[in-house]
Amino acid sequence: MRRVEPWLIAITAVLGIAAGATSSSAQPNVRDHRTPPPAERDHRGTPPTADLPREAPPAPREERIEARAGFAWITGRWDWRAGKWDWIPGHWERERAGKRWNQGRWDRQGDHWRYVEGSWGDGAAPPPPDRHDPPPPPAPAPVADGRPHEAPPPPREERFESRAGFAWIRGRWDWRAGKWDWIPGHWERERAGKHWRDARWESRDGGYVLLDGEWVDASAAPPPPPPEPAAPDRGDHHREWKLDRPMVSSFWPVKGKVGSRIVIRGRNFAEDTVVLWGGAQVTGAKVEPDRIVVAVPAGATSGTLALRSGRHRELTVGNYEVANYDAEAEARRIAEDEHRRAEQAWAERQKLLARDRAARQAAIEQHHRELAESRERRRTERMAALRAKWEAAFLADPDTQSELTLHAQRVAELARMREVAELSDNGKLVIRIGVAQSREDNRHQARMTALHDGFGRKS
Repeated sequence: MRRVEPWLIAITAVLGIAAGATSSSAQPNVRDHRTPPPAERDHRGTPPTADLPREAPPAPREERIEARAGFAWITGRWDWRAGKWDWIPGHWERERAGKRWNQGRWDRQGDHWRYVEGSWGDGAAPPPPDRHDPPPPPAPAPVADGRPHEAPPPPREERFESRAGFAWIRGRWDWRAGKWDWIPGHWERERAGKHWRDARWESRDGGYVLLDGEWVDASAAPPPPPPEPAAPDRGDHHREWKLDRPMVSSFWPVKGKVGSRIVIRGRNFAEDTVVLWGGAQVTGAKVEPDRIVVAVPAGATSGTLALRSGRHRELTVGNYEVANYDAEAEARRIAEDEHRRAEQAWAERQKLLARDRAARQAAIEQHHRELAESRERRRTERMAALRAKWEAAFLADPDTQSELTLHAQRVAELARMREVAELSDNGKLVIRIGVAQSREDNRHQARMTALHDGFGRKS
């Protein structure tokens, strides 16, 4: 027998694996429409009207594919999931003899849209689409009758403050130029015996009609509110938490002699609740929803208190010490101690308040003394400030300024004349200028006195 080389065997195995992979990749991704996956079967049933869309589906997406012999292309479609449109891509299915695929469609039924599933019907199969063919035409548009065929969007939130004598007219959606347009709200004066009925859109004959707002009698019943679309069920149901099992918050006293009364406080105590002392039931317990009263049984020793009721597990209350101990007297002693501590705290507080009042009184008296000591000085300073202010106002008066200017001019002229006379050694002229200087000073003093008196009367 001829020997086969190992390298030849390895090459043959590699080529076989590659050929199998190539043949498997050449097969189209086929999905049998008769047994759809669960994600699609969930939408095949008849959902309630509240879960159906109230708006037309978008235009179908363009899908370019290669023709495959023996297979039919099921075009993609829009599906309504969780309150929004979701695109489901197309897929290949094996052809059926004498059958053709009828594509599904969305049909309007009243104010909502319902999907009619596709199916295999009698007739020759249509030729598969080619990637160079133009995309299928979009879904037919609603009837152009000037009315909207989809529900208006939810109303916008408007914040406003109440105004006496006015009524707020809420904003609304209006259908203009083939689209929804928001009209803001506004104020209108109230009308006696009337109230405003808001405008609303109602579904009629496959479209929506606006019923405008109006003033109606106050006794008229308001119209029923339009049905709101139900929110999609996302599985997050509201849960109201409630504690229904019994719960112990405290018990008192924690020790005492036989016959002492024990008060157990808590919540949700059932009527069939029994008290256990060291595992044994205690009779004579008074059970209320929020407390249980029981007496220390005869012959009891220190042990554990517990509760048991119905199907609930045993609930531990706490350890109780049986001793020659008067709980009532101890409670009175504790109350007296607390009262005494409160009185001591109040006495200390009174001392602090008394010291504070004394300090404030001393500060007030010191302030009054300082005011009395500085009263004359402050009066003098105030008078001087007022006098200076008055004199400044007098000097700034126009008449005073005119007189001061005239006097300064005359004094300057006399001074120049004296200098000329002295240089020319004219003694007689110097004497006459001196006399004129004295007269000018007297005139100026008399004029200033008259202006000062007149300014005082004028002020």
